[in-house]
Amino acid sequence: MASLFVSGIFSVLSTEVLANQITDQTNPIIHPVTLVENSSNATSMASSNNTIILAAAEVSEETYRWVNDTGAENPTLNIKSNTEYTIKIDNPTDEKHELIIDSGSTGNTSAIAESEEIEPEGNVEFKFKADQVGELGYHCEYHPDQMNGTITVS
Repeated sequence: MASLFVSGIFSVLSTEVLANQITDQTNPIIHPVTLVENSSNATSMASSNNTIILAAAEVSEETYRWVNDTGAENPTLNIKSNTEYTIKIDNPTDEKHELIIDSGSTGNTSAIAESEEIEPEGNVEFKFKADQVGELGYHCEYHPDQMNGTITVS
């Protein structure tokens, strides 16, 4: 069974998610998150306004980052609370990845959602909703120091 992932992940312009620069990180706040659905066979194209598209990328030999559809690495994701988002993740690399969403943006926090394991050349899709405003973090289960970022919930 899969949960929600995030390790350097999302941002919203209007209701569509785009990347921003990672901003000042504050003390972690615990946020309820509703995991709505998890399915495989995600595509790399946005199909609706509340879709976040990420891909694993090998930026140099054995160095990985999450990237969005504009090519931004480990983007800050800006989302609205109480809004359901579809997260689509593509993995064109030779390594497996898994997106974990953390209860806080930094430090000793706990996983509140995670994707399924994303096999090399595979993809996943799932839905989630943050119930409170604040900051969440995201990272890759297997590359947490390289693939990580902040989710700002407004």
